[in-house]
Amino acid sequence: MISAPSLDFPALLGRLSEHGDRPALSFYRGKAREGRLSYAELISRVEAVAGGLSERFAVKPGDRVALLTPNRMEVPVLVLALLRQGAVVVPLNPAAAPEDWRYILTHAGARGLSGTADLLAKVEGRVRPEFVLPIEDVSGLGGRTPDAPPGLSEQLAAILYTSGTTGSPKGVALRQRNLIANAWSMATNFGLDETTQLAVLPLYHAHAFGFGLMTALSTGGHLVFSERLEPFTWASVVRAESVEVSSVVPALLPMLLASGVKREQVPALRHLMVSSAPLPTDVARTFETKTGIPLIQGWGLSEYTNFACCLSPFDSPDEHADLMYSSEVPSIGPALEGTEVKVVDPSGSAVGEGTRGELMVRGHSLMLGYYRDPENTGGAIDPEGWLHTGDEGFFRLHRGRPFHFVTGRLKELIIRDAEKYSPLALERKLVQALPELSGRLVVLGFLHHEHGEEVGAYVEIEEVDAELRQRLVRAVETLPVPERPKVVLHGSEAVPRTHTGKIQRRKMEPWFARWSGHRGALVIAPLADEPGFTG
Repeated sequence: MISAPSLDFPALLGRLSEHGDRPALSFYRGKAREGRLSYAELISRVEAVAGGLSERFAVKPGDRVALLTPNRMEVPVLVLALLRQGAVVVPLNPAAAPEDWRYILTHAGARGLSGTADLLAKVEGRVRPEFVLPIEDVSGLGGRTPDAPPGLSEQLAAILYTSGTTGSPKGVALRQRNLIANAWSMATNFGLDETTQLAVLPLYHAHAFGFGLMTALSTGGHLVFSERLEPFTWASVVRAESVEVSSVVPALLPMLLASGVKREQVPALRHLMVSSAPLPTDVARTFETKTGIPLIQGWGLSEYTNFACCLSPFDSPDEHADLMYSSEVPSIGPALEGTEVKVVDPSGSAVGEGTRGELMVRGHSLMLGYYRDPENTGGAIDPEGWLHTGDEGFFRLHRGRPFHFVTGRLKELIIRDAEKYSPLALERKLVQALPELSGRLVVLGFLHHEHGEEVGAYVEIEEVDAELRQRLVRAVETLPVPERPKVVLHGSEAVPRTHTGKIQRRKMEPWFARWSGHRGALVIAPLADEPGFTG
């Protein structure tokens, strides 16, 4: 285990050589392993690629190089080579629209772009950077290994563009030490030491990059990673590699549950870390009960290098159940080492135990700021270094420490007649009566002439038969009148989500446009009939 460091990537890579022939990376497609690198092989490849980047493309410290690729064995090699040279990694989401890539490439001032040939073909010529490197050619790069630039700890290492619900994405600028320090915090929390981890999430997302690649490399571990989650081959990969720790986003839990996975099929697996989107209590309880695999919830945001709080995997079963299921939402745990968290009211004053407010964070993983955006940076980080997370929550004391709970997004709160309502809380109440709609029922606010905002809901289901309609009406009527959805739309249109599964409620607001003056009885109507729905 590394000590709390002020490290840069050249220093980290220097430490990895001591692991020699131990496995560092294994890559799978489905249940077939397509490649494996020992630490010695990884270091050799990283140094060769760094030489090729320097000699062929003159990559130098500060150069922004964008990556447009799903998980492949070449990705971590290229990322480490770029960071060794002090270049800046700019991940692009392959599932995003080409216009999003265009904005990011332009805003970041990318000098280079690497990706799969099929994705590169979709990038407009006029926004292509100075050099383009097909990811398939990375293994062939070579050259004399250049000297690593000194003192990269405080230098820009990555720009992670957040997938906001409105407006252009913001670029989260992270230092080299941010990436390493955050990994150290999570590795310490989980007791990782030469541990085998599995990452099924894309490495272009901070979750898998941080609790995956970085935690494994920081502790001499073995990272097994795959192109994507394959629910019906997941257990065979975990078993074949004796995976001890893995992580998912909440949206993947029902897929694993549907595959019939049980703990006895994956005897080496200690637990699953779950993060990056709200974890519904019913989903967590059902998963743990049916699979026997413990879930360890973490929380954070890209602006804090992804992880700020996490439950401990070493709690007793009774403690674990209490923290997961005795409150309205599962706990995200206490602050990680090197991190402070507080809950504040709208005036910025800290609130007491059990009182809701905004979660604020500061510590060694705090971003440099939003790239080329001082105005939004100033609004996000106060003069004392506290980051506004935009998450609403509370804390309760457990063993003398504040354990935190996230109840929703402040920007998603429905403000009806000056009273605030959490859409997540309303969803939970409705799903208690309609459990089959878990994950398919979304509550949101929409503009209303009389109340400012009104409560609406969308159900991802094509037909609402008479029985379901009756049950839905009964469930709505159990709520106090101000909390009741007044309009419920339904259809086959998928609930809009980010690539980590977070629901994008703001994208659904236009669907309710014609109901801005609605008064009276509950309306249940097909989404396809709405003028505000463009399909």
